[in-house]
Amino acid sequence: MKMSEILEAPQSKITAMKPGVSAEIDHGDGTKTTVDLKKNPTALDKDETGKVKLNKKPNPGAAKDPKKMIKPGDQVEVD
Repeated sequence: MKMSEILEAPQSKITAMKPGVSAEIDHGDGTKTTVDLKKNPTALDKDETGKVKLNKKPNPGAAKDPKKMIKPGDQVEVD
């Protein structure tokens, strides 16, 4: 893979969101990931800067903040 391909890689975005049920993440390269928010409600987390991160470890007891509501079109950072 060339360096230009890495730098020009498209950002992942949430394309469909059903709060408390599921979220669909489009990676921009033809692949999509569906996150089950019923089984793991803290799988996606939005920080103060507005970036959404995909958590690999569950975070029990996390408080819901209205500013951190995840919406379709939000960009996702995958670790």
